[in-house]
Amino acid sequence: MKFVVQGMGMVSAILFAALSISCGEGDDGRRENPFDNRPSFVEVRTSSNADTLFLSWTRSGEGPDFERLRIEESSTGVVREAESDTESCFFTRLPYNETFSVTFSAIDGGEVVDTYRLDTRISGLDETFAKVLIRDSGSVTGGDGMYSVALPDGRSVFLMGDSWLGTVVDGQRSSAGNHMYRNTYILYDEGKVSAIAEANGPNTSGAVPPGVTDEGKKWYWPGHGFAREDRLYVFQTLMYQGGAGMWSFMYETTHILEYALPEMTLVATTPIPFTGSPDVHYGMAALDDGNFIYVYAQVDVRNDANPVSDVLVARTTVENLATDWEYYTGGSWSDNPSSAAKLEGLASVPVSSQFNVFKLGGKYVLLTQKKNFNSGEIYTFVSDTPYGPWRNRRLIFRTYEQNTPGLFTYNAMAHPQFERDGMILVSYNVNTEDFSQQFSDVSTYRPRFFWVSKEKILN
Repeated sequence: MKFVVQGMGMVSAILFAALSISCGEGDDGRRENPFDNRPSFVEVRTSSNADTLFLSWTRSGEGPDFERLRIEESSTGVVREAESDTESCFFTRLPYNETFSVTFSAIDGGEVVDTYRLDTRISGLDETFAKVLIRDSGSVTGGDGMYSVALPDGRSVFLMGDSWLGTVVDGQRSSAGNHMYRNTYILYDEGKVSAIAEANGPNTSGAVPPGVTDEGKKWYWPGHGFAREDRLYVFQTLMYQGGAGMWSFMYETTHILEYALPEMTLVATTPIPFTGSPDVHYGMAALDDGNFIYVYAQVDVRNDANPVSDVLVARTTVENLATDWEYYTGGSWSDNPSSAAKLEGLASVPVSSQFNVFKLGGKYVLLTQKKNFNSGEIYTFVSDTPYGPWRNRRLIFRTYEQNTPGLFTYNAMAHPQFERDGMILVSYNVNTEDFSQQFSDVSTYRPRFFWVSKEKILN
């Protein structure tokens, strides 16, 4: 099931209405006329969302009379024509974080009588969708993880890691009475969201390991999952506190949680059949490809400033999901997990701890953020099969937040069930080294979203 927003569809209409209004407030987008020191004949204000730049303007009163305006955007070459009393327009499909210019030409009697150019750039981040999914109240108000699964009835469920609920006021949350949940789920239904938490009572997470009463010592962090008919299957990684400090968490194994739909009722919790090295983390990506379910593992070969990681894959069926797996050996399949071979074509980019694999345009796509700490680079690879070899490495985005001291980004994720104008939705996580900032500035622990064209990934 896909959420397709065509032209000025639901999400586009929301952001256009919101940001067109904001064009009239403030002067953040004003630029001086670069041609000379004369006052510009128009006062221009800008705002942006995702790949769209919104412009509004007023006549300065010092310029010439004119019949119409010609507004040209340099990166795409698109030209807008506007009557003299028009005061807004927008350009879309613009490049991210690249400087481009917009030139206003005043036309009178067929002649250009004045010009004004502003140079600007946009971040590419979709703040409108972010505000829909991560609310200030009534659902999850901060967190990471950010896997998603499209459900058969058109909804999506987002599988969150450490999460906040409660209420945010003016970008801040109170430290009094707020509890961080080890995991939650967000149900998304046509722009409406709701959180699933407290599976075992107050202050417990959306999913709790069997027999666990202290999630400070042992807990679930999400892997990926898939939905088939009236069932949702989620791979939850079982973690434990291996020592002192925030980075001393350790991986133990992965459990498969089976939920009945549409109510999201937990009906079974089963360990995966793989019982090998704890350095091999199956369930970090999952793909339902019809005949087989493919379950991917991320393996840290070297986890330091210059990390090296491998990806392995097993396949099974829904009926045998918790019992019988076959492992890809590089040319065939074996029931011996030690025979699993790393997938070819990925060595140039160390794959992050969480990533995903999905189908797009008849191809298979693996999306990952480069595992090097705070690199900010998000890549895609393409293959003709779910198990490679992978090719067509594309750098699709560089994150920004790591340029702010104390912030870091990690574990980008695609959400291909969300489409808009030939693009799919991608997220990445933002976090802070100063835990107190999660209270004083909630943006330091909220995911970011952007759109990437399918052509850019596949071509």
